Amino acid sequence: MSIEVTAFTDTGLVRDHNEDALLVGAWSCQAATGSVVHMRFGDDVPFVAAVADGMGGHAGGELASRLALSVIADIAPGWAGPDDVADGLQHANDQVHQVGQNPELLGMGTTIAGVCAFADQVVVFNVGDSRVYGISDGVLQQLSVDDALLDDQGRPTHRITQALGQRMPVDPHLTVQPRGGTAYLVCSDGVSGMMSDEALRDAVTGPSPAETIIEATRKAGAQDNFSFLLISLD
Repeated sequence: MSIEVTAFTDTGLVRDHNEDALLVGAWSCQAATGSVVHMRFGDDVPFVAAVADGMGGHAGGELASRLALSVIADIAPGWAGPDDVADGLQHANDQVHQVGQNPELLGMGTTIAGVCAFADQVVVFNVGDSRVYGISDGVLQQLSVDDALLDDQGRPTHRITQALGQRMPVDPHLTVQPRGGTAYLVCSDGVSGMMSDEALRDAVTGPSPAETIIEATRKAGAQDNFSFLLISLD
């Protein structure tokens, strides 16, 4: 069995630096100018892949997303199930909060969303408004939960209600999926905020999903950093 991942992160067309970061196994990236990276891994579990979207200014946002994913990368090899994933996210929150006490970094934080594959199950996790979608039989379904205030129409806004780096403990969202039969799209709101779920579904079920997402996001204005992972298990 194998795990295949397509990864991309980019500053976008408006921002002047990239506060998003990617983690795929032991590989991480926070490139300013994106290029599509294809990776294949053996079935060495637990396997973690995640997107983090930092906030808190130039230095703070970049550092928060990179630090959170570094903490996860260090401790994930010891994970054995959903409880460990939840504890790991709490630990990442504490580490980002501690570093954020530096007066120059006050207010820094980061969202995180991703998957952790075990031998017979996949744990989908998120804190904040970065998203995880499941892709199965041509159907795209959001599996993460947006930690965001809603507008008058019940749609999530960009005002998030929790993130890694806060003083209070985080309440991560976890969904346990059976292993096999489902692929995953993990993305920052720089993608989901530019593309509808219908457009994302058409992209991920089409012939060139990564290129289609990049083109559509840029065509829509790419107003934020935008990052995504396409993950195929087995």
